[in-house]
Amino acid sequence: MSAPAATASLHPRPSSAEAAWAPLERCAARVPAALVPWLAEPGLLTARVRAAAGDATRFHMLRLEAAPLPPTLRARLAVDDETALVREIEFARGSVRWIFAQSVFPDSTVARYPWLRELGESPLGEALRRVTEVVREPLEYAELAPDHPLALAANPEGGARLWARRAVYRLAGAPIVVQEVFLPALGQVGPEAP
Repeated sequence: MSAPAATASLHPRPSSAEAAWAPLERCAARVPAALVPWLAEPGLLTARVRAAAGDATRFHMLRLEAAPLPPTLRARLAVDDETALVREIEFARGSVRWIFAQSVFPDSTVARYPWLRELGESPLGEALRRVTEVVREPLEYAELAPDHPLALAANPEGGARLWARRAVYRLAGAPIVVQEVFLPALGQVGPEAP
């Protein structure tokens, strides 16, 4: 394994306008040690948050509305849709936000799976476990600049580079993307697993 400094120079930080999404092994040397178990979690983050926060676990929907589908996501999802349903939630311990999650459902996917509009406060990951023919593509990771749109949505106060991961799910071929941003308060939590 190369030294962290060498790894960082091979994989420079992305500009604020974009994030360089990559496998975890390509960027793990830059990830704060306390966040690695969270980013590397192979299962549902919902279960890990519940195990770490206990009775103080809170899931709260922040936004559910139609929005333009950025060209970069259109290309990543391989769809022609110009708009999507965007759902944003927070995973918190009491009043402290740990994780911000943004799910993007292209209009063509919502047309096939209208129940996506009706999730309410329910975690998406738990709903997907009940769906047949769901394939999750390999997780991708990025370090977001403080002024990156996803970082600002997660942490409006700004000022910090934030780590994020995303997964593209195919529901019988119809894509959705889930992007999760890990906030500084989570780095102060032990790596306990469910």
